[in-house]
Amino acid sequence: MKARLLSVVPVFVLTALTGPSLADGQTQKYRSNGCEIERKFDDGKFETKVDCKPGYGRAYFGAGKEEFFQGGCEIKREWKRDGEYKEEVKCK
Repeated sequence: MKARLLSVVPVFVLTALTGPSLADGQTQKYRSNGCEIERKFDDGKFETKVDCKPGYGRAYFGAGKEEFFQGGCEIKREWKRDGEYKEEVKCK
Protein backbone atom coordinates (compact mmCIF):
# COMPACT_ATOMS: atom_id res chain seq x y z
CA MET A 1 0.00 0.00 0.00
CA LYS A 2 2.78 2.42 0.93
CA ALA A 3 4.69 1.61 -2.28
CA ARG A 4 1.64 2.47 -4.41
CA LEU A 5 1.20 5.79 -2.64
CA LEU A 6 4.84 6.72 -3.22
CA SER A 7 4.57 5.96 -6.94
CA VAL A 8 1.49 8.18 -7.32
CA VAL A 9 2.84 11.21 -5.45
CA PRO A 10 5.30 12.29 -8.22
CA VAL A 11 2.40 12.33 -10.72
CA PHE A 12 0.42 14.73 -8.51
CA VAL A 13 3.44 16.98 -8.01
CA LEU A 14 4.17 17.09 -11.75
CA THR A 15 0.52 17.86 -12.53
CA ALA A 16 0.44 20.66 -9.94
CA LEU A 17 3.58 22.25 -11.38
CA THR A 18 2.61 22.09 -15.06
CA GLY A 19 -1.08 23.00 -14.62
CA PRO A 20 -0.63 26.79 -14.31
CA SER A 21 1.74 26.95 -17.29
CA LEU A 22 -0.77 25.13 -19.49
CA ALA A 23 -3.56 27.51 -18.42
CA ASP A 24 -1.75 30.52 -19.95
CA GLY A 25 -2.75 29.60 -23.50
CA GLN A 26 -6.06 27.95 -24.31
CA THR A 27 -7.57 26.88 -27.61
CA GLN A 28 -11.18 25.94 -28.25
CA LYS A 29 -12.36 24.29 -31.46
CA TYR A 30 -15.98 23.47 -32.18
CA ARG A 31 -18.68 23.42 -34.86
CA SER A 32 -21.85 25.49 -34.90
CA ASN A 33 -24.47 25.56 -37.68
CA GLY A 34 -22.09 24.30 -40.38
CA CYS A 35 -19.24 26.55 -39.26
CA GLU A 36 -15.88 25.61 -37.79
CA ILE A 37 -14.90 27.97 -35.00
CA GLU A 38 -11.49 28.23 -33.36
CA ARG A 39 -10.77 30.52 -30.39
CA LYS A 40 -7.39 31.17 -28.82
CA PHE A 41 -6.67 32.94 -25.53
CA ASP A 42 -3.07 33.73 -24.61
CA ASP A 43 -1.64 36.34 -22.21
CA GLY A 44 -4.39 38.92 -22.75
CA LYS A 45 -4.62 38.30 -26.49
CA PHE A 46 -7.75 36.87 -28.09
CA GLU A 47 -8.19 35.44 -31.59
CA THR A 48 -11.23 33.91 -33.29
CA LYS A 49 -11.51 32.27 -36.70
CA VAL A 50 -14.87 31.34 -38.23
CA ASP A 51 -15.07 29.29 -41.43
CA CYS A 52 -18.55 28.52 -42.79
CA LYS A 53 -19.23 26.24 -45.73
CA PRO A 54 -21.98 26.95 -48.27
CA GLY A 55 -25.50 25.59 -47.89
CA TYR A 56 -26.31 26.20 -44.23
CA GLY A 57 -28.97 28.90 -44.52
CA ARG A 58 -26.59 31.79 -45.00
CA ALA A 59 -27.32 33.93 -48.03
CA TYR A 60 -25.15 36.88 -49.00
CA PHE A 61 -25.93 38.98 -52.03
CA GLY A 62 -22.74 39.35 -53.95
CA ALA A 63 -19.23 38.70 -52.76
CA GLY A 64 -17.23 41.03 -50.60
CA LYS A 65 -14.56 41.75 -48.06
CA GLU A 66 -14.33 44.13 -45.17
CA GLU A 67 -11.58 44.97 -42.70
CA PHE A 68 -12.03 47.28 -39.75
CA PHE A 69 -11.04 47.95 -36.15
CA GLN A 70 -13.49 47.84 -33.27
CA GLY A 71 -12.06 48.79 -29.89
CA GLY A 72 -8.72 47.00 -29.63
CA CYS A 73 -9.71 44.33 -32.18
CA GLU A 74 -8.96 43.94 -35.87
CA ILE A 75 -11.80 42.25 -37.76
CA LYS A 76 -11.56 40.76 -41.25
CA ARG A 77 -14.59 39.29 -43.03
CA GLU A 78 -14.97 37.68 -46.43
CA TRP A 79 -18.07 36.19 -48.02
CA LYS A 80 -18.86 34.67 -51.40
CA ARG A 81 -22.03 34.32 -53.44
CA ASP A 82 -22.27 30.57 -52.77
CA GLY A 83 -22.60 31.16 -49.00
CA GLU A 84 -19.01 30.57 -47.93
CA TYR A 85 -18.07 32.92 -45.08
CA LYS A 86 -14.81 33.55 -43.21
CA GLU A 87 -14.11 35.86 -40.30
CA GLU A 88 -10.97 36.56 -38.27
CA VAL A 89 -10.90 38.61 -35.07
CA LYS A 90 -7.63 39.51 -33.36
CA CYS A 91 -7.66 41.46 -30.10
CA LYS A 92 -4.73 42.70 -28.07
